Amino acid sequence: MGKFFESIPPEIVPWLSKQEIFWVATAPLSPEGHVNVSPKGVRDSFHVISPTRVWYQDLTGSGVETISHLRENGRVTLMFSAFEGPPRIVRLFGTGTVHEFGSPEYDALIPPEHRRPGSRAAIVIDVHKVGTSCGYAVPYYEFKGHRQILLDYFVKREDADQADGGRSEKGLKAYWVEKNMRSIDGLPGIAHAQDVERVPVCRDTMKRADAAESGEVPKPNGVSKGKVAVANGDVGVKRGSERRRVEEWVVAFALGLAVAAIYVQVVRLV
Repeated sequence: MGKFFESIPPEIVPWLSKQEIFWVATAPLSPEGHVNVSPKGVRDSFHVISPTRVWYQDLTGSGVETISHLRENGRVTLMFSAFEGPPRIVRLFGTGTVHEFGSPEYDALIPPEHRRPGSRAAIVIDVHKVGTSCGYAVPYYEFKGHRQILLDYFVKREDADQADGGRSEKGLKAYWVEKNMRSIDGLPGIAHAQDVERVPVCRDTMKRADAAESGEVPKPNGVSKGKVAVANGDVGVKRGSERRRVEEWVVAFALGLAVAAIYVQVVRLV
C-alpha cells in the first residue's frame, strides 16, 4: 500500500543514495505546454541535505526543460525505483530552485573537485511530501555500468573553452547559448552561466561517469557497491535469478494468504 510522509524517512536515505538512476518530472503552467520527464544517471549526482531538502548536479543536455519549468513555477517531482532486491518506488514532491554555474550557491554545493564535465547547475529541491509505493510491476534490471558518451562530449567542449578563454565557438558556453536559452515552449532557460568570466574545469577523476565524488572508481575485476564481478558474470546472474525467484515466491505466498483470509471473512459473513 502507498504511504505518504511530510519528510524523507531516515531508513530510505541510504537506498536513495545508492540508486544509479532517478527521474525528474516538471511541467509549465500553460495547459498547452509540454510535460517533461528526464532521467539522471551519473554516479553520485543526487544528495540528501536534510529530511526536507535534496539536490542534484544538473548536466548539460540538448534541452533545458527542467530549468525553464522551475524558473516559471518551481514544481518538481523526483522518482526512484528499485530494479533489484525488494520492490519499491519513492517519489519526492517539492519546489525546485536553479543555481547556475558560477553562482555562489553552485560553487558551495559543487566545488571544482566534484564538478562533472558539462555541469551547468545545482538543482535544490525543498521537499514537502514523500510518497512510497509497492513497485510490484517494475521489472528486474541488472546494472552493468554508466554510459561515458555525455561526459566525453563535454570534456571536448570544455577543453575548447579553456584553450580560448571561454570564447570558443565549439565550447560549452557556446553550446549553452545555442541549445539552453529557451525551452521548447519558449520559456527562459539558462540566464547567466554563459556570461561567467571563468571557464568550466573539473578534475580527471570526475570525467568518469562511474567515479564516485570521493574519487573511488570500480576495480578492474568487478563493479563497486556489491555488483556482480565481470569475471564471475554467469555465476552472479544465476544467483541473482535464484534470489528473484525466491522473492517472487514469497510475495505470491503472502498475497495468497491475504486472499484466503479475506475469503474466510466473507464466508463467515454469509
